[in-house]
Amino acid sequence: MLGRLGHGYQLPGARLSEIEACEASLSIILPEDYKAFLRISNGFNDEVGQGYLVLWSVAELAKADGYELFAFQVDRFLIGSNGGPTAYGIIDGSYISIPFVFAGAWSDEVRVLGRTFDEFIKAVEAGEGS
Repeated sequence: MLGRLGHGYQLPGARLSEIEACEASLSIILPEDYKAFLRISNGFNDEVGQGYLVLWSVAELAKADGYELFAFQVDRFLIGSNGGPTAYGIIDGSYISIPFVFAGAWSDEVRVLGRTFDEFIKAVEAGEGS
């Protein structure tokens, strides 16, 4: 997984206590594979294949609840963007893309990019979801 990301790591990774505090403050549950990533790299910002990926640090995740795309819930929240008009998030355990600005219901704009963090990275690498 991490080999695909090349550069752009945010070292050092987050401590487990920081991740757990973020989950508690936002009332969310991060997938285990995403928590494993955050423990290695506390965020990410770089090109990935044909895509661009910005994954927010634990501190930035705590601020992301201010986006009005949809209210954060235990199984629905944002984790980053493509550095432009597309947000990346997690809904019901799936990694998704969604435009920051859309017309109509947000649920009509969701695109599933993978059920695992690795599938998500592969999709971004292939240029999907932008």
